[in-house]
Amino acid sequence: MTDNFDAFQINAGYVEEIYESYKQDPSSVDLHWIQFFEGAQHSNFDAVFEFKIAQFVQAWKTYGHLHATTNILGLKPKKQKLLSHETYGLVAADFGKQTSAGILAGLGFLSVADLIQKLEEKFAGTVGAEIEHVQNPEERQWLYSEFAKIYAPLNNETQLAIYKELAQTDALEKTIATKYIGKKRFSIEGADAQIPACEAFLDESAALGVKECVVSIAHRGRLNFLVNVVGKPLDQLFAEFEGYPDENIWGEGDVKYHGGFESERTTRSGKKIAVAMPFNPSHLEYVACVAMGDVRARQAFYHNSDTDKVVSLAFHGDAAIAGQGTVYENAQMMSLSGYSIGGTVHVVANNQVGFTTNPADARTGTYCTEVAKVTSSPVFHINADDQTALCNLMRLCARYRAKFKKDIYVDLVCFRRFGHNEADEPTFTQPCLYKLVKEKPAPYETYMQVLVDKKIGLQEELQKIYTDLRAAMNVVFDKVKANHTPIAQYKPLRDAGELLLVTEVEMLKESNTTYDIEKIKSLAEKICTLPEGFHVNSKLARIIVADRKDMGLGNKPVDWGMAELLAYATLLQEGYSVRLAGEDAQRGTFAHRHGVLIDSEDDQKHNVLSDINPKVKVEIVNSLLSEEAAMGYEYGYAVRHTKALTLWEGQFGDFANGAQVIIDQFIASGEAKWWQSQGLVLLLPNGFEGQGAEHSSARLERFLQMCADGNMQVCSFTNAKQLYHALRRQLLRPFRKPLILMTPKSFLRSQHVTTSLEDLAKGKFEEILDDVRVQKSNVTRVLLCSGKIAIDMLDAFEKDEFKVFSTTTALVRIEQLYPLHTEKLQNILSAYKNAKLFAWLQEEPANMGAWQFVRQPIESCLRNLSFGNVLYFGRRARPSTAVGLEKRHLLEQQKIIHAALESMTSVEV
Repeated sequence: MTDNFDAFQINAGYVEEIYESYKQDPSSVDLHWIQFFEGAQHSNFDAVFEFKIAQFVQAWKTYGHLHATTNILGLKPKKQKLLSHETYGLVAADFGKQTSAGILAGLGFLSVADLIQKLEEKFAGTVGAEIEHVQNPEERQWLYSEFAKIYAPLNNETQLAIYKELAQTDALEKTIATKYIGKKRFSIEGADAQIPACEAFLDESAALGVKECVVSIAHRGRLNFLVNVVGKPLDQLFAEFEGYPDENIWGEGDVKYHGGFESERTTRSGKKIAVAMPFNPSHLEYVACVAMGDVRARQAFYHNSDTDKVVSLAFHGDAAIAGQGTVYENAQMMSLSGYSIGGTVHVVANNQVGFTTNPADARTGTYCTEVAKVTSSPVFHINADDQTALCNLMRLCARYRAKFKKDIYVDLVCFRRFGHNEADEPTFTQPCLYKLVKEKPAPYETYMQVLVDKKIGLQEELQKIYTDLRAAMNVVFDKVKANHTPIAQYKPLRDAGELLLVTEVEMLKESNTTYDIEKIKSLAEKICTLPEGFHVNSKLARIIVADRKDMGLGNKPVDWGMAELLAYATLLQEGYSVRLAGEDAQRGTFAHRHGVLIDSEDDQKHNVLSDINPKVKVEIVNSLLSEEAAMGYEYGYAVRHTKALTLWEGQFGDFANGAQVIIDQFIASGEAKWWQSQGLVLLLPNGFEGQGAEHSSARLERFLQMCADGNMQVCSFTNAKQLYHALRRQLLRPFRKPLILMTPKSFLRSQHVTTSLEDLAKGKFEEILDDVRVQKSNVTRVLLCSGKIAIDMLDAFEKDEFKVFSTTTALVRIEQLYPLHTEKLQNILSAYKNAKLFAWLQEEPANMGAWQFVRQPIESCLRNLSFGNVLYFGRRARPSTAVGLEKRHLLEQQKIIHAALESMTSVEV
C-alpha cells in the first residue's frame, strides 16, 4: 500500500440517505441495513446515537482495509483518522452502551467497546477487504458472509499439504541456485505462497466441477509453477539449464522462464484437473489476454461453451498490474458477450517493488489493484504469511467466480528475496526494504514454526520432508548430468498436438479448396434468408440482401463481401467453427460484410451464418476499442481451437501497430520459439486514398521484415476468389500458419475484384496472378505489383489517355508476398520474351511496402532469364506513410501511374 490516500470525512448524510431509500423501498438496501432500520422502529431506539455509530461502522466496512496488517515485512499501516471512534463523536462514556449498529457488519447487538474491538478484528487483521464498491447488493451480502469465515481453522491434512507445497517450492529454487550458480531463474522466493494459493484454488474449483484451469504468469516464479503446479517433468527443466542441443528441435527455442506446459494432474483432494500454462515473453502482462482467449476456446471446443468447466487463474506482479495498459483492456472484457469467460481470479504477487522502482513512484492509487474498481470486482489484500486465511480466501475466490461469473482480485503482500534477477544487488536502490528482507526467513520455515507451535508436526519431521525433497531433486539432476539429457521439444495435448510443423516448401504446395457449386448455391440462399418477421433496413434489403441472392444464383458476379461469407459458410458446413472479431467486424469498417444484420424496429441481431450448421460455433464479434488485448485474445483462441478459423480485423490496418507486442512476440515468432502452431488471420484494411498517415498503411513492410522459415503468410489480394480460397486453405491443410492479409477499402466493390461461383467451386488459390488481358508477344513492359495499385492500373487502362498502353503493358500481381513462389514467378516472367522493361510498382514510399523485400528475388529471376534489372516506380523514402492533403495524394498517384506506363528509368515521386 502506498501513502497515496487522502483521508476524508464520510458524508454526514450517508446514513440518512440510505434510511430514506429504506422507507421508500426496503428491498433497495442491503439486508444488514434492513435489519438495522427494523430496530429503529422500537421506542427505545436512539436514532441520533445509532446513526452516528452506523457511520462509524460503515467507515470500517469501507476503509478498514487501510488498517489491516497485511505487510509481511512487519511495516505498520498508517493510522487513518476516519477509522477513529473519536471522529464520530464517540467518547469513553459511550463504550458501555448497547448498539444495534453492529448488525451492519454482521456482528449483531453488542456494546460500543465490543463493537470497536470486533471491527478491528474483522477488518484490520491479516486480510483487508474492499467490498463496498461492488455495486450488486447480492454480491456484497455474499462476500461479507464468506469473509466472516476467512480465519476459519484448516484441518491438519490441509496444513501439512500447504507445508509440503511451500517446502517443495523452496527446495526447487535452492537446488537450481546451487547447481546452476549465477544462472537467471527469476526466483519465486519471498512470494512462495503463490503455489499453495494456486493449489487451494485448483482443489476448490475441481470440487465445483471444473475440468480445466489455465494459469497465466510472467517470468518471475514461472519455473516453479511449471514444475510444481503444471506438472512439467523436473528432468526437462534441468535439461534446459544444461542446454545440451538436439539437432531435431524445431526453430530457435526460447529461454526456459518463458516456457509453457500442460498436463492432467490431481488436486489435494485427489480430483482430476487439466492445468495449462501458456507461453509468455518477458512482456509481463500480455499473457493474460492470451490466456483469456485460450480459456474461451477450451470452453467452446471441449465443453460446449460451459464457463463452469474451464477457469482462468492469472498471476500478476504489483508493478505490472498497476503500470501496463493491457491490464485495463483485459479487465473490460470481463462481461462482454464476445469475450466473457465467466470471470478470472487474479492474484498479485505484491513484492513491494518493481525492478528498482518503489510503489510510490509506480502508481497513483493506494493499491496496485485499483483496476478492479473499473469492473466492480472485489479485492482482498492479504499477508502472505497467513496460510490459513490465504487457503480460505482462494476457496472463496473459486466459489465467487462460479456463482457470479466475475473477476476477483487477491493482493498477496509478500517480498522479493533477490533483485530483479539473481545477479542484481537490491540494496543499491532499496537499502531499508532489503534490511527487512534479509531478516525474513523462507516462507516454508515460517510456516514450519506455525505447525510446530500448533503441535501439528515435530520440527525434525518437517525438516526431513524438506531434506528429502532436496535429495530427490539432486537425484534427478545427477541423472540429467550423467545422461546429457537433451532439451525436449514441447508437444501440445489433444488436437493441437496433431498439427504439423512445416517449412515454406510445404506451404507452397497446392491445396484443394474446391467445393460443390450446388452446395455453394444452397449456402448462399441460407445467408440471404432472413428470420420470419425480421425487419431489415430498406437500403440493405435492396443493396445487400437482393444483390447477394443474385450472386448466389449466379446472376451477378460475386463481390468481396459475399465471397468472404461463402468461405465461412463452407467451412462451417464442413464442421469447422468460425470466430471473427474486430472493432466493426459485424458490419465491416467499409460496410461490405454485413455478417450481422440489425432489425430496424427492435435492434434484434441476426447473424447471417447462424443457420449454416447448428453443431458448430460461429461468432462475429464487435470488439471493445482495443488492439493489443483484443488481438492477443484471438491469438490465444487460435492456438487452442485448431478446428476454428479465427480472425481479427483492424478498423484500419494502420491501427494494428497498437498490438505490436502481440504481433512480434507471439504471432510472428511463437512457432519458432515455442513450437505452437496457430492460424490466426489478421484482416488489415490497407491502401493509399488520400486519408493521411493513419488511414493508409497497415505497415506491410514490418510484417515482411519478420518473415522467415515459413513462420507466416503475408498476402494482398486483388480478387475475391483469392480471399475465398485462402480462407478455406487455412483449415484444410494439416498445419496452421498465421495469415496477414492486406484487405481492400475503396476497391471492395470494384468490378475488377469480383469473381464467379465457378471460380469459387472449382478454382484454387494462386500465389501470383498473371495478366490474362494481354497477348504476351505484344508486351514490352511488365509491371509487378501487389494490392490496390493493381486496381488503379486496371482503372487507368480504361481511360482514353492510357488505353494505348493497355495491350503492351502486363500487370503481374504478387498476391502472396510471403512465402514468395519464386519458381512460379520465374515461369510467368519467362513468357514475356519481348519485354524491354520490368519494374516493381507500389504506392507506398520506397522504404515501406514490399519493395525492399521483393527486389532481390525479382532480380534473381530476371538474371536467371537474362532479362536485366528491375526498376522501381513509387514514392520516395519518407518518415511518414502518407501525405495529409488529398489533392497532393492524387497528384502523386497520377505521377506514379504516368511513370509506370511511360518512363524507361526508375521514378520516385
